[in-house]
Amino acid sequence: GSRCPMVHQHPRYVAAKKNMPVHFICYSQEPHSMQWYKMQEDSDDFYVLDHNSSRYSINTNADFINFTIFRIKYQDNGIYVCDSKNLTAEKRPHLCGTELRVMGHSNIQQIQSRNTLKDAIIIIQSILLVIFISIPVLLFLDKVSDNISSTSFFFTQGLEVEQMATYEDITPFRDVKAKWTVGEHPGEE
Repeated sequence: GSRCPMVHQHPRYVAAKKNMPVHFICYSQEPHSMQWYKMQEDSDDFYVLDHNSSRYSINTNADFINFTIFRIKYQDNGIYVCDSKNLTAEKRPHLCGTELRVMGHSNIQQIQSRNTLKDAIIIIQSILLVIFISIPVLLFLDKVSDNISSTSFFFTQGLEVEQMATYEDITPFRDVKAKWTVGEHPGEE
């Protein structure tokens, strides 16, 4: 099944550089009835690792079973599982294994090109951030200034309109002489 058996496998994930040694330990009450399996991530196939070779060794103790790969290679990528001996296609290893990722060595040019790419991405992100922050702010300020200028325009226009006479209020000019008597002045009482 997919449940983890009564074993404790250590570590759960290993990422190491090519040609480095790696060690996996499986603690169990019955380590002599356990063995190591290798499973590919994108495949249903599993491989039995039951004997020592020039590339790896398996050591069984009273409390654990140790698996060591002396110099890892890219083909060692996969999931290593400690489970019961003699598993078949019908009874597959459990999924509680240790994932191994083999990392490559980087040379100076690869590191510099990665750093240059990171710097370029940071600069582009900064420019986009400034653009996406400044455009809404400028649009908001432009809208506010338009509202202020249009409000002041309406206030000044409104005052001018109220102070002006309309067409109906304008009377035709007549040359009429004032009708006051001699000695009277309109400003005098």
